Formats: sequence, C-alpha cells, structure tokens
Amino acid sequence: MPIITGLGLVTPLGCGVEPTWDALLAGRCITDHAPAPGIESAKAIRLALLAAQEAIKQSRWNVTARSDPDTALVMGTSKGPIEEWTRGPWPHLMAGVGQTAGLLAHELAMQGPRTTISAACASGLIALTVASTMIACGQVQRALVVAVEASVHPLFIASFARLGVTAPPGHGCRPFDRRRAGFLMSEAAAAVCLESDTSPVGAPAARIDRFALGSDAVHLTASDSQGTTLHRLLRHVIADEPIDLIHAHGTGTVINDPIELAAIESVLPGSAIGYSHKGALGHSLGPSGLVSIVLNCLAHRHGTVPGNVQTTEPLETRQLRINANITQCQIRRSLAIASGFGGPTAVLGLVSI
Repeated sequence: MPIITGLGLVTPLGCGVEPTWDALLAGRCITDHAPAPGIESAKAIRLALLAAQEAIKQSRWNVTARSDPDTALVMGTSKGPIEEWTRGPWPHLMAGVGQTAGLLAHELAMQGPRTTISAACASGLIALTVASTMIACGQVQRALVVAVEASVHPLFIASFARLGVTAPPGHGCRPFDRRRAGFLMSEAAAAVCLESDTSPVGAPAARIDRFALGSDAVHLTASDSQGTTLHRLLRHVIADEPIDLIHAHGTGTVINDPIELAAIESVLPGSAIGYSHKGALGHSLGPSGLVSIVLNCLAHRHGTVPGNVQTTEPLETRQLRINANITQCQIRRSLAIASGFGGPTAVLGLVSI
C-alpha cells in the first residue's frame, strides 16, 4: 500500500503541522466557532495552498515531480470556495465545489489527474482512499491529497444551530463526555503527500494499511441508531488485529457519540486509546478526517497522543481509554473515522514503517 511522506496542516490553533501539534500538547482549545487566523479572503483556496505547500516541502517533491502527469491531485471538501459561490454567478453549489481541485492545481502548476470529492464531513478521508486506490492500481505514482473547509459563516452557523448539533455558548465541544452538547465549527486545511512504496522521494511518516467506505443512508442528518455500517467498516479495517489508537469522528453530539462508541467497542480485540481532535480544534467538516490522519501520523512519529482536553466526565467504556491528559505510548497501528450527513462513512488505518 502507498506511504505518506509529507504532512500539511492549518487550524485555528496554528498555521503548520508543528504549531498545531504543540498547541494540542499544551492543552489549548477553541472556545467558540473559530476561523483560521490571518486569512481574510479566498479562504478555501488559500488555506488549501498553505497546507499543500507544507506537505510538498516535507516530501521533497521538486517542480518536476509536482508537475509530472503521474502525480494526481485529489481534493476533499463539502462546500468548496463558499465566498465565491455565495457571491455568484456559479450555476449552483456543486459547480463551485467542483472547481476546487482545478483552482488549486493552477496555483501549484500541477498537470496530472485531478478530482474533487464532496461527501460531507467524510470528504477528506474518502479523498485519501481514492488517492490510495489510484496509486495501488498503478494509475499514478504519487498523489497530493488536500482537504479544506472555510464554513465559519453566518449561513452555516445558523443552519447547524437549527439542526441542534452545535454547542451552546461557553460550553465547548466535549466528545464522548456525559455533558456533551454539540460541536463548534472551525476552519481547517490538511494535506498529505502519498507515494508508491517502490520509490518514495520523501521520508515515510506511515503506511496506508486498510480502508473501507460505506453509507448507512438512513436519514438526511442522523446516523443509524444501531451503527450497523460503521460496525462493518471497523471490523474490516481492524481485522481482529491489535490497534493502538482510534481517532474517532467524535463530534460531541448527544445522539451520535454513543452510537460511534458502541460500534468501536463491539469490534476492538483489546485495549486502545480513544481520541477526537474536535474537542480542541472544533469540527472543520470536510477536512476533519484528513486532519485526523495528519495527527495520527504525528502520534506514530512521537509516541504521543494529545489529551481529550474537554472530556472531563467520559462515557463509560470497556476497552477504549479516553484520557483527558497526554498519553505516551508506542503507536504501531492506528485508524481514523469520518462520517457525514447523508451517511457517507470512511475508516482508514495506518501502520508505522
């Protein structure tokens, strides 16, 4: 399977992988719906470009590698450049979303295949599975995977509030906590450089292990109360083998957290660390799954998992350890979960190299 050789990240807590990681280890967290700092216009493309450039630099891809027809660009976003399409004159929403990969490819002078994946909050993780499949099938030798969202906008804040899934003022996002009351929205971009394992240019961060995609299609905004689809996907990816870290979707919503927790615990073959970055970084929607992958790579590299800083009264668990403080532990195998409105669900595992 392909390997990850470069990481990029922009979040409300830092512009870059290391600033965000340091903030998480310091126990920092957002306290309200949070934009990415320092970017005022054309946010989606500028955020994506910053994350992509950081990942490319880490992977040591030169201009030739980046513009090679064997280098794909796979984007994940649920809404794309919202500032542009809300002003018009896009024919409709999906026309604006579909332009995202093309706009970033132009900025990076990439000439290879490109596509945009829009699957609600599972967009980023599904984009990574698509890129992995392209490499595994020999369609391309390498791929830049970027996921981005800049939806901290009155239209979307009000829409999610009407659905009853956002936290009340001052409460914070508390994944898997008894006092959870919803999530905070945030802006973010994440990027990974993915290469064939036969001739990587960059230094390996982790290898793609197994992945599975599905959709419960039960309701426009609610999950299957039995967690059937997630259970099956987790069972396929975990495959009854030891797992060290489960990076859950963990949005801190009243209904979905217990469903996800039950599905995870039903297939765990032993003890594992449970983590959700949304307590600290908020819910960035489309890129949230790829943000999880970047943070998992860092956990593999450093043998460290940040604390679930807002989860002070965790739900009862049998095997999943939901720690409020930093955990020092060798991470050999991890997975990330992402799911979205309408039912798209993705689970992807990583292994250390």
